[in-house]
Amino acid sequence: MAMHMCPDPRQSRQMEIKQEPKRTQQKRSGRARQYSHGQDAPRTSFLFAAELGDPVTSVHVNEHGCVAGTMLGTVWFYGFEHKEVEVLASFSDEGIRGLFMDEDSSYAVLNDQCKGWRVARPHQQLGTVCFRSLDRKNTQSVKHVLMRGPLACVLFPLTSFVVNVARQEHHTCNFKLFDYGSSSEIVPCDFDGETLAIVDRTNAGASPIFRLVQLANNDIMEVDSLPNANHIALLKLWGSECFAYAVGCTLCIYDYRKQEVKQSLLHRAEIVAIDAQDPEIVASLSSDAWIKLWNGATGECMHTLFIPEASFFLGYTYCLCLQGRRVAVSADEGVFLLDFPATPGEV
Repeated sequence: MAMHMCPDPRQSRQMEIKQEPKRTQQKRSGRARQYSHGQDAPRTSFLFAAELGDPVTSVHVNEHGCVAGTMLGTVWFYGFEHKEVEVLASFSDEGIRGLFMDEDSSYAVLNDQCKGWRVARPHQQLGTVCFRSLDRKNTQSVKHVLMRGPLACVLFPLTSFVVNVARQEHHTCNFKLFDYGSSSEIVPCDFDGETLAIVDRTNAGASPIFRLVQLANNDIMEVDSLPNANHIALLKLWGSECFAYAVGCTLCIYDYRKQEVKQSLLHRAEIVAIDAQDPEIVASLSSDAWIKLWNGATGECMHTLFIPEASFFLGYTYCLCLQGRRVAVSADEGVFLLDFPATPGEV
C-alpha cells in the first residue's frame, strides 16, 4: 500500500477559515497562484448561483459546455460557443438526479422521468421519457436513479432498467432491490454503466456489506473486508475492479478482487466529493476548497487546484465532474468551472 500527499502551500489553519472568513478569503486569494510542482493557477469562472435551500445536486461538463441541476428542479446551461448562462428549466416537483450532454442535446434525469433539450438555441425541448411507463405492469414508484454518461440505472422495488437517455432505449435487468429487504439502510451508491454498487447497513453494530451487481447477468459479489468500512462517507466505482472511497481526509483506492488497498491519498481537510469516471484519473474535492487529480494506479498527484471563492460549510452533497482539462464543482455558492493546464507548468 502506498501513501501519498500533494505538497500544499497553505500556512493558515482550518480553524482560521471558520472563525475569520473575510481575512481568510484574502489569504486564499493571495495564495491562489501557488501550486505544487510549479503548476499555474487555473482559470476559474463562477457560472451558476444557487439559492439558499436549493442546492446543486448534479453537474456535468464536456467540450461543448456545462450543465447543472438543483434539488428543486432548476437546470442551467452554459455553452462554450456563446458563453452565456441560460435556464433550461426553472422548477420541478422533483430534484435533478443526473445530467448528460452530447454535441446535439442535453438531458436531465429526475426521479421518475428524463427531460431533454437541444444544445443549439433556442434549446427546443425534446420528448420526455417516463420511467414508470417502461413496464406497463409496474405500479410502483422509482426508488433510486443513478447515472453514468448517457446511461441511467432506474431501480424499482421489483424491477430495474438501464436507460440510454440519448437514444431513448432501455433494457430490463433481472436485479430486484426488494430481494435484499425494504429497509432504507440498503442504498445504491454508484453505477458505472454495467455494475451497480450497493451498501447494506441493516446489521446494526456490524460493518456494512458492499455488493457489486453485474446488471447484464445479475451476478452479485459481496465485499465485506473494506478497511474503515464503518467510516466510509463516499464510494465510487473506478476501473474494472476498484473502489475509490473517502474516509475523512483520505482517499482510498481499493482492489476488491485482491482485497487490498492500492493507494491512500491525503487531503488536509475532509473529502466531500469524488469523481472516478475517468479510467486513469480520480478527482477528489475537500472542504477547504482544494481539488486534487490523482493517477489512480500510481498515486501520483497530477494537479492541485484551488477555488478561493468557494465554501463548503452547509453540508450539502457536493458534486465534482472532471472532463479533459475542465472541472465543474458545486459549492455552497453555486457552480464553479475550472480550466487548467494539460501538464504541470503549462500556461
